[in-house]
Amino acid sequence: MLIAEEPPAPPPAPIPSQILAAKKVFISNGGEDTWLDYDPKHDPTLTYNELYGDMKSWGKYELVSTPADADVVFEIHLLLQERSPLLRLLILDPRSHTTLWTLNQIPKVAARDATARKNFDKAMDALVATIRGLVTTGK
Repeated sequence: MLIAEEPPAPPPAPIPSQILAAKKVFISNGGEDTWLDYDPKHDPTLTYNELYGDMKSWGKYELVSTPADADVVFEIHLLLQERSPLLRLLILDPRSHTTLWTLNQIPKVAARDATARKNFDKAMDALVATIRGLVTTGK
């Protein structure tokens, strides 16, 4: 019996230098899927506010009030994908609007509101940790 060898993994591609060098960030509210409109308890600015607060408390970036003043734009979305919520962060070039990087985090689904909120907070924390890893270690 022959066992096939796995092909070698490709070498890691570089992270765009604009992401690594960024000092100023504009955080954009990319919106939420309309399925959330049917929940009267849902705060439509929760996703944006959570990311903004987490990035502000981290203190790595100067958060600016216009994209024109930013080195990069962090555009946060809350989507519904295959019946599960999905946090998607696009890192954009503010001048060309080109997507430089995409990060996704899936909160665990929960039946109870309090559990769903805890799961959302954990997913947001994980997303911010991924951003930190990307910009500090290049992974």
